[in-house]
Amino acid sequence: MSDPAVTLPIADPATVRRRVRDLVGRFRGRLAAIVVLHAAATACGLIPPLVLGTIVNRIAARHSIDLTASIALIAGALTLSAVLGFTAAKWSFTLGERIFSVLRMDFLGGLLGMPLRTVETIDPGEILSRSTSDMEALQEVTRTGVPETITGAVTTAMTVGFAFFVNPLVALGCLVGIPPIVISTRWYVRHATAAYADDLAARAAVSGAVTETVRGHDVVSALRLNGRRKRTIHDRIDRSVETAAVPIRLEQRWFPAAQTGYHLPLLVVVGWGAWLITNGHANVGEVAAIALYMRAILTPLDDLIYWFGEAQPAKAALGRILGVTAAESGGRQEQADPQVPPGTVRVDAMSFGYRDGVPVLDKIDFAVARGERVCVVGESGAGKTTLAMLLSGILTPTEGRVSAGGDVVLVAQEDHVFHGTVRDNLTLGRGDATDEDIHRSLHAADADGWVLALDDGLDTALGEDAYGPTPAQARQLALARLFLKRPDVLVLDEATAGLSDLESQRFESMLPVVLAGTTVIQVAHDLATAERSDRVMVLADGRVAESGSHHDLVEAGGVYARLWAAWQSTAEVQA
Repeated sequence: MSDPAVTLPIADPATVRRRVRDLVGRFRGRLAAIVVLHAAATACGLIPPLVLGTIVNRIAARHSIDLTASIALIAGALTLSAVLGFTAAKWSFTLGERIFSVLRMDFLGGLLGMPLRTVETIDPGEILSRSTSDMEALQEVTRTGVPETITGAVTTAMTVGFAFFVNPLVALGCLVGIPPIVISTRWYVRHATAAYADDLAARAAVSGAVTETVRGHDVVSALRLNGRRKRTIHDRIDRSVETAAVPIRLEQRWFPAAQTGYHLPLLVVVGWGAWLITNGHANVGEVAAIALYMRAILTPLDDLIYWFGEAQPAKAALGRILGVTAAESGGRQEQADPQVPPGTVRVDAMSFGYRDGVPVLDKIDFAVARGERVCVVGESGAGKTTLAMLLSGILTPTEGRVSAGGDVVLVAQEDHVFHGTVRDNLTLGRGDATDEDIHRSLHAADADGWVLALDDGLDTALGEDAYGPTPAQARQLALARLFLKRPDVLVLDEATAGLSDLESQRFESMLPVVLAGTTVIQVAHDLATAERSDRVMVLADGRVAESGSHHDLVEAGGVYARLWAAWQSTAEVQA
């Protein structure tokens, strides 16, 4: 086993910034409302220190104090601040969820849009890490960091603004923390971006090595590669540990400098304020109020610094996620051609290879008429499944063209049961289907018996935590979904795999009845299917070696005749 070297692209910083601006623009209305609400909550929260400062001044001047009114004002301001703050926080967290959902759907769309050819060549750890650890890093910042950053930024700005409103001279002491915060943060960002990108890439490499080893366990054991794979994984883990230590060291230098920047103003305000009081430029109440303000913003500033630090790995993760959305698109190409009559298929000089210079199919030409039933046969590795995916648009030809008229549907060898009800699984391709339509399709797939026997019938939940269909039942659901869809062109890749002989025969007999007029191109190892087809195409060495009716090809004594003889011998032995 060779170590994979192909990776997905990473979006450049300009692309990341542009995407962030797009998101801000998309949600600017909600963002503005949240900022206004946080500002109102902060303003209410700043009233109590102002009132306390006034009380201090009146006591110092031996003036009377209306404690009842003062207490009522403080209580009312704190209550209103709490209510507004709670609402603002709720809106902020909702906004964070919306932003994350947009990014997650963009990522999923990019992932599903990648050509299978690209997926086959990349390091498996790349997709795994970007869809798990990278998304988790982004999730934490968007869900929690965005709302707490908004709160911290608004609170800090409003508090400093109020301090200047109370006494500009005293408030100058609030600015003393800006230089250490700005200088240390700029230094941190300059080094952290590359450090976190390396850290995420190293984690992906570990994930890829482990995933590849697990998937290729049989090969590893057969070729006795255990020691080599262990060394590979160990080396990648060592590299991951080294790269993970770099951001930690950066934070250990940055945090103390930044924290000095937001603790220092409180000490300066008190000392500077005392000097101003003695010189008649401030009073005790003003200094006390501003000191309370500086004490109050320690937590918001701490949150800002913390989430700014967390934003650096999130920014690196966003670059990796946007790299997926920017990767070559075309996971499924639209094959429908308005110039081709519905139900017909035309393949012109089509070639395809998973790797450059290694064709699986080479210069293939053929046409299929509407309603014709064609069976594709050949030895294992002849390219039958590849041809099925090309005809259905999942793969894109490297040369030539595939054209089809109308809707093209592929039923592949693997069946997937989606989380949801039986009804949900059947109506994926036809949301307007009635219960009568659904029951008719289930009957055609010979699945109506077990489905109707379920406690909730069509509304029975399927999935890991619900009813789990057997492989044969999953295949029947896929066939029922197909019958419900009624496509113009149907591509079947071993569609009866997993079914019993009786079930397979029933499907074969029902197919022309239920899907009358549908063009069927069927990949099959069971040559009984070929015998019942209108035409048989034999793939060999990446080309169509023979094409004709079953009878004519057997009489010709070529490749198909040899396959037919071998298949009959195997069938007789099994019987």
